[in-house]
Amino acid sequence: MTVDSLPVRQARNRTLIIMLLDTSSSMRQTGAIEELNTALRNWAEELRGNDFLMSSGEIAMITFGRGHVVAVDPRGQVAGQATRPFAPIREFNPPRLEAEGVTPMVEAIQYALQVLSTRKSELMQEGVGLAYRPMIYLLTDGVPTDEQGRPTDRWQDVAPLLRQHEAGKHLLFFGMGVRGADPAVLNGLAPQANYLLHDTNFTEVLRLVSTSIGSAQAESREAPADQIYQHFQEDNAKNAAMRDWLTNG
Repeated sequence: MTVDSLPVRQARNRTLIIMLLDTSSSMRQTGAIEELNTALRNWAEELRGNDFLMSSGEIAMITFGRGHVVAVDPRGQVAGQATRPFAPIREFNPPRLEAEGVTPMVEAIQYALQVLSTRKSELMQEGVGLAYRPMIYLLTDGVPTDEQGRPTDRWQDVAPLLRQHEAGKHLLFFGMGVRGADPAVLNGLAPQANYLLHDTNFTEVLRLVSTSIGSAQAESREAPADQIYQHFQEDNAKNAAMRDWLTNG
């Protein structure tokens, strides 16, 4: 057996990541869903180069749109609602997502908080701690809607709850939008960690996700959320400057 083929041992403490993915009809109409599928597959390969996440990371994928709100199997093995939303990142094999329907973003965020609470309780019962604060990433090209597809401002009821979780050092929440997303919604849900791209470059969105994970790892588990978000902004600015220098000289 070569060194490369040795199994990855699960770390005692875990890093929990939840991806909230927009799969509403607008994602199909613009072709964004295929860009997202490609970016997720490439990102899964990239994560395999992160030894720390390979040993400690767990990931969940929650879609909102097609099928309403669904925790899909991150391993890509089971269709429909996953009975165990989290999977080790070393087993991350994102399934092909399809898009249709309205945009139940608010319900997806609420469900993500529920899924996270359940997993933290399970780990606590097993005597397993958290290596870093759990991270939730919202990826969208639209605005939250009700069941009839009409825009809703119910996200304003969820935002204060997210701030409470951040202040209690329970999680970090990031809002990532591509063309079509509402900047006011992103800013309201993630005032210190929202990013809006003017195209549908999900590869760039997931690059931001990777940068933020690294920023969180560089900070103390007890660091305030403001400090971690600031570290992320600084790291992102440095990376952008480096990419610009490499491109333009």
